[in-house]
Amino acid sequence: MNRERLQELIIQKAQTFDETVQLLRTPLTATYHTALKRETTPEVYGLLVSEEYAYYLLEAGEPEDVTRANRILKAVLPLQDRNPESETYGIWPYFYEEPLAEMDRPDWNMADFHGKRLIVTLVRHEEKLSPELATSVREAIGHACRAIIRRNVGPHYTNIAIMGAFVTLVGGELLENAEFRDYGLSRIKRFYDFTFGIGTFSEYNSPCYTPIAIKELHSITAYSANAEAVGYADELINLAWRMAGEHYHAGTGQWSGPHSRTYSTWLRPDERAFLEEALLDEIFEFGENIRCPKEHRPLFQSLATRSLTEPTLLEEQAGYQVYATLYRNDKLSLGTFSKGVMWNQRRNLVAYLLEGECTSYVQLQFLKDGADFCSAMFAGAQTGPHALFGFNLLTDNGAWHSDLDIINGRFRSSDLRIRFKVGGAREGLEPLVDEDGHRVQLRFGEYTLAVRLLQERCDYGGLQLSLGIGADSAHPEADGVPEADNRALYLDYVLYAGEERDFDFHEVKEAAWMFQLGLLGEGEELPVASADRIADSVGASLEAGGETISVALPVAPGGTKERYLSNRVVLPQQRIKMQ
Repeated sequence: MNRERLQELIIQKAQTFDETVQLLRTPLTATYHTALKRETTPEVYGLLVSEEYAYYLLEAGEPEDVTRANRILKAVLPLQDRNPESETYGIWPYFYEEPLAEMDRPDWNMADFHGKRLIVTLVRHEEKLSPELATSVREAIGHACRAIIRRNVGPHYTNIAIMGAFVTLVGGELLENAEFRDYGLSRIKRFYDFTFGIGTFSEYNSPCYTPIAIKELHSITAYSANAEAVGYADELINLAWRMAGEHYHAGTGQWSGPHSRTYSTWLRPDERAFLEEALLDEIFEFGENIRCPKEHRPLFQSLATRSLTEPTLLEEQAGYQVYATLYRNDKLSLGTFSKGVMWNQRRNLVAYLLEGECTSYVQLQFLKDGADFCSAMFAGAQTGPHALFGFNLLTDNGAWHSDLDIINGRFRSSDLRIRFKVGGAREGLEPLVDEDGHRVQLRFGEYTLAVRLLQERCDYGGLQLSLGIGADSAHPEADGVPEADNRALYLDYVLYAGEERDFDFHEVKEAAWMFQLGLLGEGEELPVASADRIADSVGASLEAGGETISVALPVAPGGTKERYLSNRVVLPQQRIKMQ
């Protein structure tokens, strides 16, 4: 960043700095790990954001800034658990108000995040810290390294696998600790082998975490003296930028799906800023000056029509494979996974469309009481701008989270529905519904979204189509979206809406649905899909553009691993990009 941007950040953060506790106040936005609730604790003293503020102050280097940075670090460091016998050894809580013992499952990632920030702070600014504080920072880094080694995250956890490799590798070099250094090198090599074994990151195409992965890999190249580790990081950086460029849609200015993890269907300001700065040639005075390799920059301007299908898992380890498919042209993109639970951070099917100068998105959801429902399993196939997909239900998963909110197929609810959420909806977007209520169309300029319910077999009864408009919660975080467009159109297929009641998927014999979706140009119709009604499954196939796809799902609810294995998806084989 340049000096002007650095000063903007310092001034912005200074507005919420509390001299009493030497920390920043911040709105409570965390939903995982903390037991605090926004209703009772709307603001908190954030530790990581305060540590970041201290780093910016040290970068600026003014005497009063350095003094404040020292005070902030003195407030943050003692909150680390430094007892090797403790279950939370080496990590920090999120907030000053909530000690580790009071959290809802403390977050082990805090060893990685704090360790990374403290290492860079020490490397760049040790001379600006008091001798006592510098010693304490070194001790904190050592505890963080031991916590990371004790946890030993696998290579599938992309950003933390990389960040932990950085902390232990560079932390080991900084502290002259061979155990840390050797572990960090072996960890980045293990991640390299795993990732290139797939051909992409297993935390696939994440608008929020791919930039983090790139930053952490860049930090290895910037701060490590180990040539072998730097070589691995350089190749992984190249892979990450290629994935980002292949999915960035220049027409809409959005990051095309499918997304393994994202916090907003629109690109958030920080994600957009990362891409914009990385595509510059200018070198700034502050920061790490991360730049996209020049060979991948044309991908970010391309409006060419392209299709991509690639595996996202190491099949011999997972026991099954999940494929990601993308189709894009100058006006739209459509991305799908072949399988996945309907977690709120996952986009199993998402499209972006350009109409004039306005962009809309279409996001597929399965909702329980208005929240994304992890106990619904998606399975889909795509060819070009056409997709077949369906849902069945899980008996061993969660409600809003697969690990933190396990319900095992038994819960109470007053509303269950499948939603096609159209963000950026404007006046003139009027759905057209066929007489049978199974097909709905929505016109976006020269393109039409068409959705058809092909099959439904469910003990709870048939789906009922419902149309509505509501707030688009993604918009307040989006960049350049007019306030008048801060709404979403809901195309809902309602499974149940009424008094709260008990649901038990273990008692259900049939609960599966099959849909067809197409993004149609002028004069085009949905290709005819043949629906197969088999004794214990629903299935369908279609041909479009000379390619055939099909999906078949058991109708009975089952276990998550079981459904990853038994949900059958056939993709055009010539499209699949393999290592």
